[in-house]
Amino acid sequence: MNKITGTLLIIVLVLAACGGGADDPALEGLPLVPSPTAGVEFVSPQDGETVSNPVRLEMRAEGVTIEPAASGVRENAGHLHVMVDAGCVDEGEVIPADESHFHYGMGQTEAEVTLEPGDRELCLQVADGDHVALPITSTINITVE
Repeated sequence: MNKITGTLLIIVLVLAACGGGADDPALEGLPLVPSPTAGVEFVSPQDGETVSNPVRLEMRAEGVTIEPAASGVRENAGHLHVMVDAGCVDEGEVIPADESHFHYGMGQTEAEVTLEPGDRELCLQVADGDHVALPITSTINITVE
């Protein structure tokens, strides 16, 4: 954890202890810090697996609420994105909407995608209701036949 993230975490914890919650105006403009136990993973496909199109994605999250993007920006909540051969997005950056970045803004945890044959890297990442990347990621490599 860098100094800025640590300082923000302390501020959020102090404000929360004083009655400040995610909707507290005193917290407006501060980034929401995900739970340290938050994580995501691909249930399917698994790392190293060879698959064929359409590729069925099954995704799971723990320690973070997966909900529709329309729910807004809420503490310890967001929706899933899958990046194909594009790497994970840096924390705090908006996840682009293009052919390499799949948005699951309805709160989906399952999907089917058609991918070009060959070796592919998939990054699963949580973003808040404004599509701002959170540091909750998992990366696998698959081969598409």
